[in-house]
Amino acid sequence: MIDPETRRRRRPQLAPVLTPLLVLLVAGATVFALSLRASTTVIILVRHAESAVSETGDPDLSPAGEARARRLGPFLEDALAGGAVEYLYSADLRRSQQTAASVANQFKVPINLLGNADWPRLAKRVLDEHRGSTVAVVGGTAQLQGLARRLGGAPLTIDEADYSVVVVATLPSLGDPRLMKLHYGPVPEPRPAGDKSSR
Repeated sequence: MIDPETRRRRRPQLAPVLTPLLVLLVAGATVFALSLRASTTVIILVRHAESAVSETGDPDLSPAGEARARRLGPFLEDALAGGAVEYLYSADLRRSQQTAASVANQFKVPINLLGNADWPRLAKRVLDEHRGSTVAVVGGTAQLQGLARRLGGAPLTIDEADYSVVVVATLPSLGDPRLMKLHYGPVPEPRPAGDKSSR
C-alpha cells in the first residue's frame, strides 16, 4: 500500500501536464464556438423592373420590364459564381412579384411575400432566421433604401429612372456591413444634374 505522503507528492507532478491540456481544451472550445457564429450573410437588394402605365395602383411589368426581369435569375447565378439564392422575399405588388419570378425559377425557391407592415422587421428576420445564407429581396426604391439603412450599411441612393440596380449587402457576423452596387440589363443614360423627370 502507498502511504498518504507519497500520494500527495505524486499529484503535484500531474499539474504541469494537466494545466496546459485544460487550457488547450478551453481554447479549442472557444474557437469552435466562435467559428459557428462567424458567418457572412449576403442580402441581394433588387429594385423591381419597369412598370406598365396603369390606372391601378398595382401595375404589371411593361414589356421592357418583362425582358429585364427574365435576365435577373441568370445574372444572379453568374454573379454568385456557383452560390445560390437560398431565400427570396418580394413586395406583395405585382411588379415586384413578376421581377422575383425569374429568381424563384432559377434557384427553385419560393417567393415569400412582404406587405407594407413587414418591411420594418425584415432586417431582423433575415439576420435571425437566415444568418450565413444568401437572401434576395425585390421591392421598390423606398423599401430597399429603408432595408439597407436597417442593415447598418451606408445610405443607399437609387435613381428613380434606373431599374437596373442590384445592391449586394455583405454582413459578416464579425465586422462592418458593406454594400456593392451592380447593374443588370440596359442601364439608363445619366441625367443632367437637377433633372427630376423620369424616362
